[in-house]
Amino acid sequence: MLPDLQYAAIRFEGFVSEVLLPAAFTAREPLAVSVWQTPDRVAPGHAATQSFRPVELGWRWGPAWSTAWFRLQGEVPASLAGRRVALRFSSGSEALLWRGGVPFHGFDPYRDLAFLWERAPAGEAVDLLVEAACNLPLGVSTFWWESAEHHARWREANPGRLEGAELVAVDEAAWRFAQGFDTARKLLAALPAHEARAHELDRGLRALMARLPVQGAPGSMHAACTSLFPELAALLMGRGPSTPVTCNAVGHAHIDTAWLWPIAETKRKCLRTFANVLRLQERHPHFHFLCSQAQQYAWVEESSPALFAEIAARVREGRWEAAGAMWIEPDCTCPSGESFVRQILHGCEYWRSRFGAAAPQRFLYLPDTFGFPACLPQVMAQAGIDTFITNKMSWSETNRFPNVTFLWRGLDGTEVLSHLTPGHNYNSAIEPKEFMHGVQVLVDLDGARVPTYLQPYGFGDGGGGPTPEQVERANIGARCEGLPRVEQKPVRDFCEELHEARRALRRAGQDLRVWDGELYLELHRGTYTSQAWIKEANRRCEGLLRLAEMLACMRAGAEADAAVAAEARAALDAPWKALLLNQFHDILPGSSIREVYDDARVQLDDVRREAVRAVGRGMQWLAGAVAAAGGDRDATSERIAVFNPASTAQTGTVAADGGAVLCVEVPALGVAVVDAAADPSIAPGHEVRVTGARAMRNGFLEVELDEAGRVAVLRRVVDGAMANALDEHGAPLPMNQLVTYVDRPRRWEAWDIDRDYQEQATRVMGPADRIEFTVRGPAEAELVVERAVGRASRIVQRHRLVAGSPRLDIVTDVEWNEEQVLLRALFPCAVRARRATFGTQFGHVERAAHDNTSWERAQFEVPGHGWMDLSQPGLGVAVLDDGKFGRSARHGTLGLSLLKAPNFPDPTADRGRHRFTYSLMVHGGDWRAAGIDAQAEQLNHPLVGIELRGAAPAGAARVAPGWQGVGVRCDGAGHLEVSALKPGEAPGTVALRVVEVRGGGGSAEVRWGFPVRDVQATDLFEEPRDVAAIEHDAAAGVTRFAVRPFGIVTLRAALAGAGA
Repeated sequence: MLPDLQYAAIRFEGFVSEVLLPAAFTAREPLAVSVWQTPDRVAPGHAATQSFRPVELGWRWGPAWSTAWFRLQGEVPASLAGRRVALRFSSGSEALLWRGGVPFHGFDPYRDLAFLWERAPAGEAVDLLVEAACNLPLGVSTFWWESAEHHARWREANPGRLEGAELVAVDEAAWRFAQGFDTARKLLAALPAHEARAHELDRGLRALMARLPVQGAPGSMHAACTSLFPELAALLMGRGPSTPVTCNAVGHAHIDTAWLWPIAETKRKCLRTFANVLRLQERHPHFHFLCSQAQQYAWVEESSPALFAEIAARVREGRWEAAGAMWIEPDCTCPSGESFVRQILHGCEYWRSRFGAAAPQRFLYLPDTFGFPACLPQVMAQAGIDTFITNKMSWSETNRFPNVTFLWRGLDGTEVLSHLTPGHNYNSAIEPKEFMHGVQVLVDLDGARVPTYLQPYGFGDGGGGPTPEQVERANIGARCEGLPRVEQKPVRDFCEELHEARRALRRAGQDLRVWDGELYLELHRGTYTSQAWIKEANRRCEGLLRLAEMLACMRAGAEADAAVAAEARAALDAPWKALLLNQFHDILPGSSIREVYDDARVQLDDVRREAVRAVGRGMQWLAGAVAAAGGDRDATSERIAVFNPASTAQTGTVAADGGAVLCVEVPALGVAVVDAAADPSIAPGHEVRVTGARAMRNGFLEVELDEAGRVAVLRRVVDGAMANALDEHGAPLPMNQLVTYVDRPRRWEAWDIDRDYQEQATRVMGPADRIEFTVRGPAEAELVVERAVGRASRIVQRHRLVAGSPRLDIVTDVEWNEEQVLLRALFPCAVRARRATFGTQFGHVERAAHDNTSWERAQFEVPGHGWMDLSQPGLGVAVLDDGKFGRSARHGTLGLSLLKAPNFPDPTADRGRHRFTYSLMVHGGDWRAAGIDAQAEQLNHPLVGIELRGAAPAGAARVAPGWQGVGVRCDGAGHLEVSALKPGEAPGTVALRVVEVRGGGGSAEVRWGFPVRDVQATDLFEEPRDVAAIEHDAAAGVTRFAVRPFGIVTLRAALAGAGA
């Protein structure tokens, strides 16, 4: 037998659905429906001119992703005249009502009403146009929580279903009574049975139910709901909120910019969602709405200027908050630190240009991103953003994140006030149990020291936003016993409350807890690796855009022509925005459907193409300037101008006439000239020599492969120290062990690597199919290994040594044809270390190399950028890479994840050809002294060459070999990397951004290779700020400043004069 309260809750639920809600819709008028179908997404003006054919309710339509335009026709009957009338429509999918060529209201499985008239005019003709997309809010994918019928339906050829098309009269009094009654019964169901409040609600609802005329005359329910509503409101209010906690409920629509649907559908989702919100704000004056992602506003502005104008009016009014700081909500694992800066620059610039002071950007809002690097607090602070808000850390599967409101301390010590929404759901329906959960988490974790929290609500991921029912629950929550006090206000005001609460704590001699370092999500570790191609493409595009900007600025400075920089800024604006778009947190991580990646390939190919063109223009200028300085325009010349985009001098090779030319110590951000026909200049002992059938050496490393193609011996030349760990018999364990793992995560396949994945491992062993040498004189040699891997894949690895380089580069080509398999490379090291160091955006982090605690065990796969290192006094081993992000360091073994092959959501993910490089270095135990981070930067920003033969000067500048466009250095333990040399945000300026990446700080110096004036330290918007005290010697062309450990310094310089 059910307990009394549980029985009552079930009975009340039936009363709401069977009596109260039907009573809110007192009259109906069916509409005639006709349809025109198309596989394309077309404008309403085009659709309206097509031939429509009549259909009846129950009509099935498809296929998935197609569009049906429905024409609904009729007239307002006398029974609806003078009453509040809505269109009730359902196509079994997402849909949008257009009126006058403007999006008016969206439909989806969670909403089927669009209010048309407050007082409907009798006899008025009805002719409405509805655009229906044959997909659901989550696309056409199905999930484990959905019914078998739903799964079957969306596998059919025609999954859409016309379920309703009618005008309905809406009794507002009955509807409001139904919502209040429903909220009360849900509160009753959420309360413990021993609480008096639960029994009070039970008695009150029973009494109200008994007095409602369930079988009364027409109009009697309206009268009863009107007269009884004050009693229902009093029952809900009780003695008022019973907790000192305040919940700030803000309407929200988390629209994934792409995920289980392509970007083209996202654009329609934005129209549907934004129209819904505007209609709600017309009817609910206290309703506030937050939507981030400037890119989505830009799409709406382009596709419906009229709708955008309505949004702008609400933003100026203060009830619509266009905020969140970034262009989109990006992944925060794979993008570079500079990409974070550009996300903020482009996002804030867009909102500032469209909404002005009505859209201040105070907080960074990333509710659904899969972890956050430790550089973000400083990036935020330098953009004037003082609050960070997320939800995702609540998804960690091993350890509970211990804070709600806290201080997040970044790499450089910058702290930002941060808030993890305790409701743990950015798509909340704000039902009583969710309010109560938020309060409980706040009390459990923080003791409600800051007694306020944020609760975004509304249907999201696939968009749609809040429903009228949810808004009504927020209104009820303002004065309801058993719930926190619910307030509705802008999130920026909520942020100010958090800061004031912290000020109050400090006045009382207390403070918030501090979380120091990265926010590592104990979930979705597969997103570091899935869809490897896009991660590699993102890295390449970041590097090409950096190089293109750098060359343009150097030309503008050397030629004293600010127009060059301005033109480059304009030309690269669209490529940057396209790259930022594809860094969205379901695109770049590899967790979207195939159609998303088909689009991304096209977009990133365009980015690469435009960046390569810009780089080509820059290199042609450089060649002309070098040729003019040296007088070398001989048509038979084989000299090559070589540019080094890295922050330190670089030795490497450039391609020439099908071969490779060695370039030694090309200055950082500078130029050298080499003769392809001359013998390379190699220091004695540093030439590459073949020393055995599978062995070679240069001045830094000795390398020997075993018959399987693994690195059997890796030894440092200077002292003979061997990097390989030894087995129990004293034999070296090979490095670069390729291992495949069965990769079938429990739920989120492309997203995850389960913690027990190592239990089903297969080591790639046995003799390789081919091992052979390719020797290019004393400058370079490769040991080429070809073999099968997995069931149906092949791999070719070129183990490359270059004269004068401390790296063993392993250039890898894979034809990957596996399914649900993870490929990793393992490197057992002869190093005893309890901690490992990993490159990250704008610096490095240390992590445990053991499994002592649950927090450390959970980090079995971690993100990293460019390099990782395991060191002990006297010996260290590093693995470098040019675009891999998942890695591990456990018990003396470094591991690099290379490829996955998930089936969901893209069954073709990762299949096909891949090329990437990872490298090995052995050093004396101090990775800083060995320049591991500098070598990783060089691997990712290699030398660029251009023939001088026939080069023509493009201007007056003369550039001699050895010239540096910009030279940077830092005394002491610090080390500077150049994040960007870019056209300035202000006309006639360039901006140089440098980062101290080793945690040492010190006295820094920038030596400009072209005349500049008025050099100032700025924030990320290139506005003067007291970020760093600088001294600029214009005569010497030198700027000096102090940089703190991990400090980001942006210098704005006005272009002045010409010279080289």
